[in-house]
Amino acid sequence: MMSYTSFRFVLLVVAGLVLTNLVPKRLRGWVLLVLSLIFMVSAGGYQTVCFWLISTAAGFAAGLLLCGDKSFGKGFVLFAAVMFQLGLLAYFKYANLPFYTLEAWGEITGQPYEFEPVERASILGISFYTLMIIGYNVDVYRKDVEAARSLLDFSLFTGYFGHIVQGPVDTYKETGESLKSPSLVAFEDLQAGCLKILLGLFKKLMISERLSVIVDTIYGDYSSYGGWYLFLAAVSFSMQLYTDFSGCMDIVTGVSRLFGIHLAENFRQPYFSETIGEFWRRWHITLGAFLRKYVYIPLGGNRRGKLCKYMNITVVFFLSGLWHGGKYTFIIGTGLLQCGYMIFGELLKPLSDQLYRLLLVDPNAPAIRVLRRVRTFLLVTAGFVLFRSDSLIMAGRIFAGMFGPARYAEYGEGVFYSGLGMADFVILLISLTILFVISLWREKNGDRPIVQKEGKRTVLCFGIAFVILLFGCYGKGYDMSSFIYSQF
Repeated sequence: MMSYTSFRFVLLVVAGLVLTNLVPKRLRGWVLLVLSLIFMVSAGGYQTVCFWLISTAAGFAAGLLLCGDKSFGKGFVLFAAVMFQLGLLAYFKYANLPFYTLEAWGEITGQPYEFEPVERASILGISFYTLMIIGYNVDVYRKDVEAARSLLDFSLFTGYFGHIVQGPVDTYKETGESLKSPSLVAFEDLQAGCLKILLGLFKKLMISERLSVIVDTIYGDYSSYGGWYLFLAAVSFSMQLYTDFSGCMDIVTGVSRLFGIHLAENFRQPYFSETIGEFWRRWHITLGAFLRKYVYIPLGGNRRGKLCKYMNITVVFFLSGLWHGGKYTFIIGTGLLQCGYMIFGELLKPLSDQLYRLLLVDPNAPAIRVLRRVRTFLLVTAGFVLFRSDSLIMAGRIFAGMFGPARYAEYGEGVFYSGLGMADFVILLISLTILFVISLWREKNGDRPIVQKEGKRTVLCFGIAFVILLFGCYGKGYDMSSFIYSQF
């Protein structure tokens, strides 16, 4: 199976770079489409290609029907097109949702409900390209973008190997044009792309894979652990999820830069956020932008009073949780719980402002801002406990165990009985410190490179590559081929 960290993917990218620089400009799109199909077959199988093609052809045809001057019937065409795409998505992702609902109700009432999950083929990237097709059809209907006249161009937009696995959820207006005719890259683009790729590999192989050992060890036998051990696992998973997901985004945006393609930004130092609302504007940015543009604003946004605003926020977060999968650990963990945080945060803001004034505390003081960031991180981490848990009961027991006495599995080994050896633990701490420094720089300086001179940046590329090859996680106990969000 091909993945973004496999040697076969490296060969695919190298072959693509050679071909796109040899063929005429008008044929570069064809090269990218062929590369994307090869990747799709290798990573997801022929079923993935089949259903991607069905969705793409339907979206392309709907776009042509929606671009005419006559308005009669356009609303119906748009409704049918959206329902078709959502129907395919629901068939593959939500067939078990009614049974999960009965299971969750059984957990609450103490009457367990057991069922055999309905098996469906795993369609690579369906959650991502479905949203992109829906967004494209809506934009054509609104006349925000012209309909694609070439099935090749549209197929490349929906199936491009750089965003089909884990996003970002790109828009046709922003990404479609650069995909149509990728430009030849300058040395600066090559250098920037390589640095981005290496940063992604650093996050994945130096940090995420080591954190996964801690998370899998403790979550895998959570009943044998208690107290701060469970808290360690929860914090580790928050960092694992971020470094895994954002690391993948760095790799694909870096590879795309090598082809002269610019993908949308998907992360912006989310753990520096001071509020839940700010966090979700920095985390999975393109999904949030999609839900805001095509759900929140059409529902009325914040224009119809606070009650409607909070109802709209609830709908958006419910859909965000549901998008991750038809399980209530997802719907609550990354959906309704986060919604509750945001609404209560807004309702309590006048009270907190008044408290600052009474205590004569500057709300913008560095120490206060750090405390708000820690608070936001802990609240988000609580939601990610649900996200990582197999059931609501498991999540409840983990939360309860955190406040119990510290205990660990009798067979536990490694530092803190987490399964991670001392050498790996030290490398993990050093890597997290480096990532913190890089994130702090970006928070203060934006995208301005840390190293300004091109020669020094080239040396930096080789240095990072050497460190990753020397200290990255490979072999038994690590699965560098698997990205967490590829399952969605």
